[in-house]
Amino acid sequence: MRIPVILLCVVANLYLTGAFVLPDDRSLHVEDVDGKLSTIELATKYGYRIETHEVQTEDGYLLELHRITRSGSTMYDRKLPPVLLMHGVFASSADWVLLGPGNALAYLLSDMGYDVWLGNARGNRYSRKHISYTPDMNQFWDFSWHEIGIYDLPAIVDYALNVTVKEKLHYIGHSQGTTVFFVMCSERPEFNEKFVLAQELAPVAYMEHMNSPLLKVVVKHLGVISTIVDLFGLGEFKPIPAVILEVAEHLCPESQSNNLCVNLLFQLTGANPDQVEPKMIPILLGHIPAGSATKQLIHFGQEVQSAQFRQFDYGKLKNIFVYNQTEPPAYNLTYVTAPVILHYGANDYLTHQKDVQRLAKQLPNLIENHLIEMKLFNHLDFLIAKDAKQLLYETIIGNIENYNNELIAIISTPQQQQQQQQQQQQWCHVLLAVRLSVLRGNRKHYLSSFVQLCPSCKSMDREAIKIFNWNACSLKSKIIEFVDFLNGHSIDITVITETHLKP
Repeated sequence: MRIPVILLCVVANLYLTGAFVLPDDRSLHVEDVDGKLSTIELATKYGYRIETHEVQTEDGYLLELHRITRSGSTMYDRKLPPVLLMHGVFASSADWVLLGPGNALAYLLSDMGYDVWLGNARGNRYSRKHISYTPDMNQFWDFSWHEIGIYDLPAIVDYALNVTVKEKLHYIGHSQGTTVFFVMCSERPEFNEKFVLAQELAPVAYMEHMNSPLLKVVVKHLGVISTIVDLFGLGEFKPIPAVILEVAEHLCPESQSNNLCVNLLFQLTGANPDQVEPKMIPILLGHIPAGSATKQLIHFGQEVQSAQFRQFDYGKLKNIFVYNQTEPPAYNLTYVTAPVILHYGANDYLTHQKDVQRLAKQLPNLIENHLIEMKLFNHLDFLIAKDAKQLLYETIIGNIENYNNELIAIISTPQQQQQQQQQQQQWCHVLLAVRLSVLRGNRKHYLSSFVQLCPSCKSMDREAIKIFNWNACSLKSKIIEFVDFLNGHSIDITVITETHLKP
């Protein structure tokens, strides 16, 4: 059934703008070749307008940012705060588009009318430039995620806000993308005021209980690895060579859902077989690892050994020279005053629940500590689980919508707030009236519900309201749900919109 143009016009002009319909197709619209395409090429291929921006950090690195400004023929809504997504270790901006249109978080946000910014940290395939060094020099790779937190992320945030002429943005980080946020806000607390809301996926600060079998071996021999890296100048953790990827295609065929590559990933991040789409594995391996400094991995290993969240440990003697003390300074998480929501999985080998709880207790403005409702949800599921949209992304977007409402309320005058509240309540009642009439099978008379509006809603079946949770109507999400509902019942609402829904 077609959705009438007039309804879409009405929805677009509501108090909460940009209420686009999220696709409900759970299949993954991806192809094998996606593993060989860049972030720019992927977004362009699937009909999104994407831009490339370059920003220079205070210490001279040149970072490439990607900005999605258009979904099909729809431009982003300039009234909405921009959204910045930051990838994890060994990763890149591609993380947020791998699941393809209708499923990847970056695309879903763009479909909802958001101005979407994808960061790239120093050292990955998109950010391999410096004003003085080249990637062939050891100096280029002398950084860990500490420098990404105090230099890269602040530069990215300020650049995105300057371009969009906004004072605040939404932040979404995954894995190391959460680590660098906590580093930035603790070491440069003035940046806390620049976030509407920060949502941290698989938050990594404390790693005492990390239980990946493969990484435990690495941590056990961390001292030897650090010595070898220093002696031989192995500062770069390089992407997988193309020839290895070709071999992996034969060793890990898509026809085998439990192939070697899948099992290797399970050993690293946790096993969740039901959420793995075999065709996603070669695509993932084409983008991860995307390049980083070996020092980043060593720094995470130190976090496991020390059970602390602190700066890089150079050894007691060098620590005195660098920090003027024998032990590296700990990050003060009480300085992280931005509103934060933590999202974590019960089967995440890298982000153990005990470590998440320890982190949560130290965040002064923690809004929610959200355990995803799937027992086997792991570290990579945040990016490539075939049901990531239903399990997590819709919740993330809902949180963004709710905080946008609060932001608008703060900057509105009391009169504007009252008008907006009345308008929202009226539309909620309109939608509820139609829905309840249809559910009762009273299709001949559901037009009359519009005439009565609020009075009829108050007298309607409270049990029906409770069942479908329309008594707590959040307008934009309920509009989306409402349109999906009408589509499912094959209802042509052209007459309704023409007769009764005049904005």
